[in-house]
Amino acid sequence: MPELTVQLYSVRELAKQDYETTIRAIADIGFSCVEPAGYPGTTPEAACKLFKELGLRAPSCHGGLPLGDNKNRVIEEALLMGHEAVITGCPPNFREDFSSLDRVRAVAELYCEAAENLAPHGIQLGYHNHDWDLAEVEGRRGYQVFLENTPESILWEADIFWVARAGLDPAAFLKEIGPRGKFLHFKDGVVGGEEAFVEKETEDGKIMVSNDCPFLPAGRGQVDMHSAAKAAVHAEYLAVELDSYPGDMLEAVAESYRYLTGQGFATGRK
Repeated sequence: MPELTVQLYSVRELAKQDYETTIRAIADIGFSCVEPAGYPGTTPEAACKLFKELGLRAPSCHGGLPLGDNKNRVIEEALLMGHEAVITGCPPNFREDFSSLDRVRAVAELYCEAAENLAPHGIQLGYHNHDWDLAEVEGRRGYQVFLENTPESILWEADIFWVARAGLDPAAFLKEIGPRGKFLHFKDGVVGGEEAFVEKETEDGKIMVSNDCPFLPAGRGQVDMHSAAKAAVHAEYLAVELDSYPGDMLEAVAESYRYLTGQGFATGRK
């Protein structure tokens, strides 16, 4: 059974205010793993020390590609944190990298180069999807062209909310990506809403924001998590994530933890 982890982007605002208290609350919920996305309010070194104290592992992170000036920093940070995989939250040029098939092939080449830089250290590279990278472009779905042009060792961290939002069936999608689906985001929400998602530049990079909040604790939305869980035969880690939430974010994370462990989809410490 997969281990349950949590994408710490979910609690970024709380972390900026008090990183240690936020992570202690995450550990108290019962998580054995976390997935950092930067270190708001702290440093990688301080976070590593805190994780060790609390018995938390960080098998994956969301970070940049280990290329150019970022190469050594990304690799050194991954080794410090004990990551099994570095996963990009979005490609370097965001939507532009999936605006044509040539652009998709070009970004796939970048991922191949980055993966080669990580491989000697025993670390894999991964890609986390939204919905726009699953859309059709020039008669093909962009993600399929990416998969065709990258080795199977480059992981695909399927976010099943965005898969459903793109009009695809999450269970079928997980079967399609096969062994690449080692890390998955079991995100829930209102799939059929009419929110307008746009890009926003933040100090942590580009993110997607909307004029509404479609994200919900796991089990309360429209994503068929039962079918997805059955199809997730290659998953070693399932992540809780909410991009945003109008209520208490820590309680939403805790509710997601209780649902995903209670349904037997993943294991935690409680």
